[in-house]
Amino acid sequence: MNTRRPRRIAFLLAQLGSDASAAFEQAVASLGITASEAGLLRLIGRNPGLSQKAASEHLGVGPSRVVAVLDRLERRGHIERRRSATDRRYHEVHLTADGERLLAALRPLAESHEAAFTQGIDEADLDRLAAYLEAVAASRRLSRDVHRDTGDRR
Repeated sequence: MNTRRPRRIAFLLAQLGSDASAAFEQAVASLGITASEAGLLRLIGRNPGLSQKAASEHLGVGPSRVVAVLDRLERRGHIERRRSATDRRYHEVHLTADGERLLAALRPLAESHEAAFTQGIDEADLDRLAAYLEAVAASRRLSRDVHRDTGDRR
């Protein structure tokens, strides 16, 4: 008979993930964007000229969901689409100067968000926690940089 208490790791990760997502959504609302928009801005900032199709594949969502978020970002002047010089069938996505400023404003919010979830944990434990979580994410074939299937459904 197994008397060891269940670890409930997946449950705890789900609770933390839900709590972290809700807190981040609230934090980025102060910038007038959603978490999905913030994630897409970050992806474009790291990959200037990314195609809409590649963004969709990277996020693991259908192209129509990514296009809807890009449409909102473009209407607000945060991104611009340009025809690809190498393949006219594709649009490359770039941050505008306003999008660069928004991304820069997002960084301290993200850092504060992370600090709120890691306060009271010393650096050595944080390093171990990060390594464990990265190992779990890798075993699930998840990116350490972007949420999959989190395209905005508005």
